[in-house]
Amino acid sequence: MTAITADASWLNTLHQGRVAFVRFCAYLGLIAGVSAMAAFGVEYDNAFLLRLLSAQGALWAGTGALAGLAAGVVLGALRPRLQESRIVLNTVPWLDGFLLMILLAMLWSRFEPAASAINYEDQSNLFSGRVIMAMNVIFIFSAVSYIAYLFAPESFIGRIATLSAYAGMYAGGSALLLRWYESYLLDVEIGHAPVSNLYEVFILLFVITTAVYLALERRYQAKAMGAFVMTLVSAGVFFGIWLDSIGQGDIKPLVPALQSYWMKIHVPMNFVGYGSFAVACGAGMAYLFRHRLEQKGSQSRLLKIFPTLEQLDQLAYKAVAIGFPAFTLATILGAAWAAEAWGGYWSWDPKETWALIVWLVYGAYLHARISHGWHGKALAWWAVAGFLVTVFCFLGVNMYLSGLHSYGRLS
Repeated sequence: MTAITADASWLNTLHQGRVAFVRFCAYLGLIAGVSAMAAFGVEYDNAFLLRLLSAQGALWAGTGALAGLAAGVVLGALRPRLQESRIVLNTVPWLDGFLLMILLAMLWSRFEPAASAINYEDQSNLFSGRVIMAMNVIFIFSAVSYIAYLFAPESFIGRIATLSAYAGMYAGGSALLLRWYESYLLDVEIGHAPVSNLYEVFILLFVITTAVYLALERRYQAKAMGAFVMTLVSAGVFFGIWLDSIGQGDIKPLVPALQSYWMKIHVPMNFVGYGSFAVACGAGMAYLFRHRLEQKGSQSRLLKIFPTLEQLDQLAYKAVAIGFPAFTLATILGAAWAAEAWGGYWSWDPKETWALIVWLVYGAYLHARISHGWHGKALAWWAVAGFLVTVFCFLGVNMYLSGLHSYGRLS
């Protein structure tokens, strides 16, 4: 990756050194405070989110964050080498982003209608719908901007493309958190994490795909790849709009099979895998596009904008290397959930079977690359084909096949 250098912007400065380490410790303290509240402060039940948003929750979380902050200052002074830990450097940007989504969701919540105007039968006045609409427009605009960048590689257009991708990601993430809060406004008994139906998890997929792509873009300056990745995201946006148009966008009570804490862990981890595989697909498509231009002997200016074939091959591999462990962990968590819910770890349900197929596809990809040294066009096609298998596992099984996971089908 010699031709692609890391971005030396102020963001990198913010995410390094003592400032980053202290923030990292404060985040750990905050998480510990919330965990302590769940374990010792109040009973963890369906109303826990509302208690967490109360003064009591602020006390527990704030105390944990302050304790972590103090520990970070002390540890940073005593052990300066801890400040350069790769765990800190790689984790702090993600934690910062999640905190920003939380703050945005809290801001959006101020625009919710009065309690008397909130109706389960008509949820059109909930503010999350407007945020999601803005997200849709921003993601489409971002895809168009990335495509325009290929033909007019001005720094201004590139910055607009990247900034709009960030804006769409934060809009989508904050909208999901807002929907979580709105589910409690409708009814405490309805309240649940917003990962229970196709409409919600599509938004989660957009956010994670964009986050993984932007992390790679910022680190390796692979902006041209955004034309392919964000086009995939935009295609999903149109499907999400269709889902909303047929009534799949409403917040609904959880079916009994989903009333478990496992859902909050298993589903997001699954979509870290799906989103990373989408980015690998985008890198694979960019590789095939550039390979075609070079094969034809083209002198197109696009060749100067695109990363090299070697770099695109590396980016696809890095995306799979992010997604495969996450998908593996999600599959293991899903088996544990199945044992608790249905009495068995594996039942060859269509969703489980296709999840295994996806796991084998990407496991074979990594084996071919690491053990046998495969590179280039074959693996680019593999990344594209693998994502098509992933799409069927995620979408096709839910829409067309019945089984124990049929609660994910369209209703």
